[in-house]
Amino acid sequence: MGEVSVRINTQIRGEPAKMLLELKQRGLVGSNREAISQGILALYERVLQRDLTTKQLNTIRRALGDEG
Repeated sequence: MGEVSVRINTQIRGEPAKMLLELKQRGLVGSNREAISQGILALYERVLQRDLTTKQLNTIRRALGDEG
């Protein structure tokens, strides 16, 4: 099975565009593609962490509910 690929053809405006240009100026990303990929990875990690935290909280709530 080949590598999954998604084509994104869009224009970024306003604050996100300013942030992207700043990241490129500072050398933190080398290209628009790299910036978008890193942004998606960062968002995905935040979502996974939130999901994990929610599951942990639910586990604790169930354990406390079972005791009382």
